[in-house]
Parts: sequence; structure tokens; C-alpha cells
Amino acid sequence: MSRALQHAAVLTLGLAVSQPAVSGELQSVLPMPASSSYVRECGSCHSAYSPTYLPARAWRKIMQGLDKHFGDDASLPAATRDLLSQQLQALAGDTPQGVTGIAQRNARIPADWIPMRITETPFFAYMHDEVPSSMWRRTKVGGKANCGACHPRADEGRYFEREIQIPK
Repeated sequence: MSRALQHAAVLTLGLAVSQPAVSGELQSVLPMPASSSYVRECGSCHSAYSPTYLPARAWRKIMQGLDKHFGDDASLPAATRDLLSQQLQALAGDTPQGVTGIAQRNARIPADWIPMRITETPFFAYMHDEVPSSMWRRTKVGGKANCGACHPRADEGRYFEREIQIPK
């Protein structure tokens, strides 16, 4: 399938597709679901993560288990859940819409393992290998899963290094 057809197919699903960064950085504006319900529903409790960080099988499992979502009941109406699940899986890291640099690092994820946390992936480990453990314990950081603490535009899929703001 040509790149133009892939792009058209994604737009047909109602998804947003970001363009690669132009400054030589790893693509830092990542694909995000176009549905405003993603940031509203998922981003109300945690960062609205770019789907490209996990494989489709992980998003499928996460969305099927929202009643027991990391200790919380994050259930959604079926129509909303199904729409978000479709969008997350379509933009997952192991799809044509995934980001190549992330997919290359996460290619080491065994096919029989479903990573349930982005922080468990090879890409996350690679990108944060110089972050001291003490930083994750800072009150304003609140742990590895709080992307928005240092990446203020994470809910937009923006992770440019020049935009990082480390809380004191």
C-alpha cells in the first residue's frame, strides 16, 4: 500500500497523523487519536500517551480491561471504548502509522509478551537511561508514568527535547 493510501486510510478512521520532525531529531510529534474523547477520558487520570509507544496487542488488552485498569475502574460507554480502542490500535507502534525509531527499539519486545506499561518498553528505557532514579521520586514528577511532568505537551504527542522542563 502506498504512503498516500495509508495516510488516507488513517484519516478515514478519524485519526490524526503527525509529520516527522525536520531538525534531525527523532520524530518528536507523535501520532495521537483525533477523537477529543481520548485526552478527555484517558488524559483526565494520566498522560494521554501516544499510541505508538505500545504494540496493538497491548492497546487491545488495556482497552478490554478498563474495569480493572491498574487498580481503578476506568470503564467507558461501549461506543467510546470501541472508538478509542480502534484508534489506539491503528496508531500503535507495530503498525504502518507507528514511528520507525520507536518501533526499532521496541522490536525487542517478544511476540508472546504484552507490555502493559510504556515504562517497561525498550524505547522508554533507552530514552530515559540517563535519568537518575531520584528524579522519578520528586513530588512534582510523581513517577515514570507522569510524562506531562517533564514533557508539558505530551497530551499533544509532543516530546521535543528542547521542550523538556524538569520540575525541581
